Amino acid sequence: MTPALPNNDRFNNALPAWMFAGFFRPNDIERYAQLSHDLLVTLTPQMLEFCDGGHELVARYNRDKALWRAFRQRVAVYHRDLPAWQEQVRVHNYRIGSIVELAVYRRLLQAQESGLNIMVQPPIRELGNRGFADFGLYFKGHPTVYIEVAGTVTSAGQSVSENAEKFRIGIEERLMRYMGVAPVEVIHIDEVCDVSAQTERVRQAIERAKSA
Repeated sequence: MTPALPNNDRFNNALPAWMFAGFFRPNDIERYAQLSHDLLVTLTPQMLEFCDGGHELVARYNRDKALWRAFRQRVAVYHRDLPAWQEQVRVHNYRIGSIVELAVYRRLLQAQESGLNIMVQPPIRELGNRGFADFGLYFKGHPTVYIEVAGTVTSAGQSVSENAEKFRIGIEERLMRYMGVAPVEVIHIDEVCDVSAQTERVRQAIERAKSA
């Protein structure tokens, strides 16, 4: 029996079951679910563009918001253990502002070892607490290593969209403030969206905090 599609349509429309069986391809559903499991978050279309096989999913299902929402709901029918769709998360009253940042935070929690303190939105003490980082890693007796997640810039320095380019100067200014002041690790969107790269960058940040 084909699982029923959750009905979030405000008009209470009931579309025929054969539509979903034919349009939402099983391989696409499985691919999206696997990527979400691997990266620890329910992926946005923008994140999918940097995932293996993700562009095809975006091209087919992200033609409008309603279609994309229906696709995600369909995936959730078959994979009820998917990470919850969360655009904003609060940890100890501090806000994680994007799903890209949330992926890094969950990987940090997964890799956390004894003695490591993970801070969300910590003030940058070396700047007189005038600025905040995305995350901070602290081992007792060692300086804090800060993490900045560049969720709209790739490791090659490319903005993910024309709109993102408008904020480029602000990102550059944000990162420049660390120069000669405090240790920082910058993790870019394409690194976040590759499970091997994401895991390795988080490992590097933790090792740096341990030896700083």
